[in-house]
Amino acid sequence: MALVSPMVRTALFVSDIERSARFYEEILEITEVYAVGSLVHETAPKLLGMPPNTYVQYKILRSAGLNKGMVGLFEVSDPSPPTVAKRKEGCNIGETCLVFYCGDLDVVYERLTDNGHHIVSPPLLLEVEIDDGAVKKNEGGAGMREMTFRDPDGVMINLIEQDPASED
Repeated sequence: MALVSPMVRTALFVSDIERSARFYEEILEITEVYAVGSLVHETAPKLLGMPPNTYVQYKILRSAGLNKGMVGLFEVSDPSPPTVAKRKEGCNIGETCLVFYCGDLDVVYERLTDNGHHIVSPPLLLEVEIDDGAVKKNEGGAGMREMTFRDPDGVMINLIEQDPASED
């Protein structure tokens, strides 16, 4: 038996839970709400390293009924934690990047540009050499198309153009 399971969800601390939920729902189509509410138990602030009576509301989103790979949005207030300083143009040491498969990068790119979101890199063809010297390729034989952008609070997101239902 494994000590730790595959990742269930990522927890993102956001400045505006409804704005962030709209982003993940409208841009990435992660539309199912798995759970929503407030963390009212006294241990919640302790787990987050916050003072007692800190208010925490959450909304956990998922795709197509899957109970893995979910995006948990958490808004912490009274008091609010500080914002992490990082450069927006590229990656930062200690930063997390959410990675998803996407059936059509051009659709997402258009949604992002139409809504003025920060794009780190437009769709590009990436060929990745694996340890045995082989190059990771898509079904058409070329490299994989990928793009990177940021959510409203600056979380980096990477999309790989591949069938989202793929297990590869």
